[in-house]
Amino acid sequence: MTEFGTPPSVLWDTLKLSAEPLRGRSDILVVAQVKVQDGGQKRPDEYRINFEINRHHGLVSYDTEVLVSAVGADSPRWRYSGRRDLVVAVKDRFLNTQLYSHVAGQLGWVPATST
Repeated sequence: MTEFGTPPSVLWDTLKLSAEPLRGRSDILVVAQVKVQDGGQKRPDEYRINFEINRHHGLVSYDTEVLVSAVGADSPRWRYSGRRDLVVAVKDRFLNTQLYSHVAGQLGWVPATST
C-alpha cells in the first residue's frame, strides 16, 4: 500500500482494459489488469480492477483485487485489496482512451466514433 497522498507507480505499459455498456442502467463496466511497483518491492504486484461508471454519477461501484501466492496452493489467487487510489488512476486513464469513446458513443454519452 502506498503512503497517503503518494500516487501509485502504475506500470502503464502493462495495462489491459475491457469495457462493455450496461444498457439497462446506462453505465459502463470496465475490467482492468495492471501491474504496480511500490517503493522497495523487487517485483511489481498485479491488480485486477472492476469498476462501473455512470454518466451522471461518475464512479458508482468498484472492486480491486491483488494476485497473491497462497501457501500450499498450486497457483496464485486473487485477494481483495482496498486500493481505491488504483481505481481512480485507472479510471482517469480509461476516460482518455478510444475504448471509452467507443463505449460511451454506444450509450449516447458522446457522439459515436466511426472506426
